[in-house]
Amino acid sequence: MYIPRSILMLLVIIYLLFLLTVDWINAADELWYRPFVVAFIVVLVARWAHRDQETDEPE
Repeated sequence: MYIPRSILMLLVIIYLLFLLTVDWINAADELWYRPFVVAFIVVLVARWAHRDQETDEPE
């Protein structure tokens, strides 16, 4: 079974973010922009994982 690299990275990121959100809920007085930084990193990783790849299919 083939799992695309972008899907695998997404699953790993979701798992890590789930673990971090437990601490974030308990620490309400932290930085307000931290979720936006994390979302930006997720977008960058997704862009990197979904970059153009050479395939055997003609364009």
